[in-house]
Amino acid sequence: MCARWRIPADERREEVVIAMLVRDEVAIRQGGTEVVVSRAQLTELADKLYFLDLAFNADARDVVEALCGQE
Repeated sequence: MCARWRIPADERREEVVIAMLVRDEVAIRQGGTEVVVSRAQLTELADKLYFLDLAFNADARDVVEALCGQE
């Protein structure tokens, strides 16, 4: 494993750990739950997380409608 990032816990959720497992996989872990994402899935996941972040910082209705239209 060559890279690991820790996102600190907040008052409601445990710490998030993002780790590169091998060249083509990334693990996202929080508490006892782990999701392993392939390199092919990573760009789309990052795009969705970006839009969700916007939903918390802007007019959530427009962002949610845009996300739901991409299914």
